Amino acid sequence: MPNVELQLNDGSMYDVEGRVETISGVIDPSTGSVSLRAVFKNENGLLHSGGAGNVVLPKAFKECIVIPQSATFEVQDKKYVYMLKDGKASSSIIKVEQISNGREYIVTEGLKPGDVIVAEGVGLLREGTPIVAKTAKTEAQAPQAEAKQEAQQSAKESAKEE
Repeated sequence: MPNVELQLNDGSMYDVEGRVETISGVIDPSTGSVSLRAVFKNENGLLHSGGAGNVVLPKAFKECIVIPQSATFEVQDKKYVYMLKDGKASSSIIKVEQISNGREYIVTEGLKPGDVIVAEGVGLLREGTPIVAKTAKTEAQAPQAEAKQEAQQSAKESAKEE
């Protein structure tokens, strides 16, 4: 079993990882919780015998799709994103992991790599709204294109003066 972390009763995280020693086989049906005993080094004397906290078990996701929470909207407890389809906004239902960091969602269904979604301004869109994708490549090329146009304009003006 991997190392675990301890969330103290004040919500802060204990700075030393520990390991699970025993796990109870009884699940509390009212809370869905299980009792376990984890051992943590206590060199600074912060932890006391019989103290309580929440043991945080690590969960790693590999090759997953992560999107900003601001790119989603909710209707009747279902999460949606606007996808770019044929130059228009098209809503698509997605499913996400229940655990999030408060800024991003891990998408489990509804998106695949390469799908283009609207990341900002979701609240201003409606189904079928015409949109133009703004990609990193487009943003990087815009200043170069402007500089090229300015250089061409300067060259034309110089040629006229001669």
